[in-house]
Amino acid sequence: MGDVDGSLDALGARLMERVDELADAMADRIRAGVALYRTDMVPAAELRRACLENLTLVFGAIGHTEPTESRPSREHGRRRARDGVPLTAMMEAYRVGARFVWEQVAQAAAAEAVPTGVALRAATRMWLAQDVYTHDMAEGYRDEATAQLVDREQERSALVQALLDGELADSNLWEAADLLRLPSRGPYVVIAARAATVGRRALPHAERRLSALGIPSAWRLQHGVELGLAALTAAAPVDKLVDALSDMPAAGVGVSTPYARLQDTAAALRLARIALNSTLPDQRVSVFGRDPLATAAATAPDVLEQVADQVLASLAKIPAADRASLLDTFGTWLDAGGSSADAAARLFVHPNTVRHRLRRLQERTGRSLTHPRDVAELTMAYEVDRRRTTD
Repeated sequence: MGDVDGSLDALGARLMERVDELADAMADRIRAGVALYRTDMVPAAELRRACLENLTLVFGAIGHTEPTESRPSREHGRRRARDGVPLTAMMEAYRVGARFVWEQVAQAAAAEAVPTGVALRAATRMWLAQDVYTHDMAEGYRDEATAQLVDREQERSALVQALLDGELADSNLWEAADLLRLPSRGPYVVIAARAATVGRRALPHAERRLSALGIPSAWRLQHGVELGLAALTAAAPVDKLVDALSDMPAAGVGVSTPYARLQDTAAALRLARIALNSTLPDQRVSVFGRDPLATAAATAPDVLEQVADQVLASLAKIPAADRASLLDTFGTWLDAGGSSADAAARLFVHPNTVRHRLRRLQERTGRSLTHPRDVAELTMAYEVDRRRTTD
């Protein structure tokens, strides 16, 4: 074993004597084999230094110094990620370099007449060292790429917040749209989605899923709600957006009316929040203005709850089940266009049952279903009441 170790030490030392010369040759080989390394993205001095670090690590390993990590390689990976060099190009350069190193080890072993067993041991150590070098490079690259991604997402998130708050000057809006990868002109919509759990995204992967539909978007997570800014097109109108949002797991989603200018984003956010407050379990996505009564019911809940309580005050004197039956029948009658027969079919009861319940509602509230103003008051009270009871 001593003879083998001595031979390995000698082989490693011979190669180390030529390390500067071989670093130059290795850099030339990589530039010749990988086109990107012939550009300014990887400076010649940087490449030469990385080659010298690689050869020093490998030749040291052959000389019985087995590495467990390579900090220079990790830093090299970080630098290349910062420079924007694709990882695929780096891996190709490492493959070219590894072939070069093996050639030099094989030639040195032949020139020194190293026994076959020693040459195999040297090859094993060389490839193990090369594996450490390559692994740490890739780890460093991924660490830097991840940090850059987090930084970009934080910057984009802050920019979305600035738009939502109306804090960007008009002169900065074009740059904001470019950084958010949004068109410089609308129509846009603001999306407000209620999260089931505080601190968790309400619409996971929404940006990617909407992008696949031709709808670019940018997002900001806040306390209990996730806010988004999306750009619509003729091929991807608001209905397509609503369909996509309906398939995503959120406790409720509100969408503003479309608007043309980014500087109107803050105003659109208020509409999206109102639409969010008007959603119900059976209608998880609401677009502002599509259901005016529902929107109105959600606009000033404190005031309108008092109005609803006045309109429906007499119903508090009957059992809760009866109260719910009267209001459910009234709501179904509204959805049926005022047809008792259609409402009965939806409720699976006889039309006379519907008429009886509606008469009781009129008697209790003192409002007639033949008077438009009375119907409007009852409808508003019903919308407010059902949102309160489903919260």
